Order: sequence, then structure tokens, then C-alpha cells
Amino acid sequence: MVERFKENIKKLNLFAENEKILLAVSGGLDSVVLCDLCKKAGYDFRIAHCNFQLRGEESERDEKFVRSLGEKYNVVVLVQRFNTEQYATNNKVSVQVAARELRYQWFEELIKKDNKAGYLLTAHHADDNLETAMMNFFRGTGLHGLTGIPEAAAYVRRPLLGFTKEEIRSFASQHQLENVEDSSNQSSKYTRNLFRNEIIPLISTIYPEVKANLRDNIERFKEIEQLYKVSTGRLIDRICRTKGNEIHIPIKQSLLV
Repeated sequence: MVERFKENIKKLNLFAENEKILLAVSGGLDSVVLCDLCKKAGYDFRIAHCNFQLRGEESERDEKFVRSLGEKYNVVVLVQRFNTEQYATNNKVSVQVAARELRYQWFEELIKKDNKAGYLLTAHHADDNLETAMMNFFRGTGLHGLTGIPEAAAYVRRPLLGFTKEEIRSFASQHQLENVEDSSNQSSKYTRNLFRNEIIPLISTIYPEVKANLRDNIERFKEIEQLYKVSTGRLIDRICRTKGNEIHIPIKQSLLV
């Protein structure tokens, strides 16, 4: 898995081997495996952990565990504590949205101001990807929403998207990696958990290969989107004229296309 991990990063040109990187680590299984893979691959990384102070002693336990990972791998651990509930109230958003906004604001600040890491790595994997595509489909989306989570977006890199949850569990078991579990993951009151814990397993009773089929479809939709962009780009080049900061479309020419 380590070699596949390195090959995927090189193939997708996610970052250079000598690049300084920052890992978003919650202490859960996925982010622990990401840490171990980066260590075994020889990458120069630091760890960033968000304590949203939403689960009492469990949040404190998670922070303590992530700090212990820094000692294990001999890397710097950066921790930020957030008053997430207050932020959610002040900005009139859900706690989940508040947590997402807070963590990415902090991550972006670290990347832009710290200058000790070029990219942020998150532990999103193949199962997260198909859940996202399914949620996008049901909430209503265009073609792009069906392509799932991108491997690279701005300063974020997601090198585990090519690995399934089963593969991640197997790697953790093989290397006896410890992790902490967020108890809220078991609750289906959150949309993603509902898809993960109930909807996809239910569909699997009818279509056992649903996960593999969805992963294949995501790749097809990516290819279709690329073709669409190329085709529309060529059409725009044919009918549009750029004048300074303006784009003009000659009516007579557009009618002939």
C-alpha cells in the first residue's frame, strides 16, 4: 500500500517528494493511516489538529492522542481549539458547517502565513468519495457534482481517494495502528452518516457491487466532464472575441455555429 500511495501521488502530481506538507489529523482511523503512510514514504510533514470542543472529554482525549502521534513520528503537532457552537450561533449556520468553515480558515492561514508547508493533506478515501457523489445526486447537481471529491483543489491534496475503507482498515490492522473513534460517527442524524450507515448498506443487499460500480461511474463522469470542457472551450474560442477585459459574442457568427 505504501508503494501504491507514493505512485498515486507521483502519477497525479499532488506534490513533490521533497515538499513540506501539513496533515489534517483528527485521530480517527483514516488520518492515522495517512500519517503512517507519509512516515513510511519518507515525506516531510507536520500535523494539524482541530479541537472543536463539541464532545467534552472525548474531544480532549482526541487532542491528547494526536499529540502522542507527534511524539511517535517525531513531528510537530499544531493544535487549534475552537468555540464552535458560539461561531455557529453568531453566523447562523449549523454546527457541522461551522466546524468545516473554522477548520479550513485555520488550515488556509497555516498554509499562507506559516510558509513551512506547501499543501494540506486530508484523509478522504474512496468510500467518502462515493458518499459525496450520491449525496450530490439526490440533493440535485450538475455533471461536476457527480465527479465526487477532487484529488487536488487549491492547497488541498487528497492522496487516499484511490483507497477503500476496507484497504485502510486492513493496513491499520497489519501495522497495529491505534486510533480514537468519534462517537458521533455512529449517529445517523447527520446526512453523511445516514448514507454511510444505512442507505448504502441497504442498497448493497440488492446490488452487492454498488460501491465498486459507483467508483467506476465517478471515473466515467470525470472523463465526460473533461470532454465537455474541451468541447465547450473550443466552441467559445470559435465564437467569442476578447477586447480588453470584455468578451464579445458576434451575433451573426454565433447563429452560424
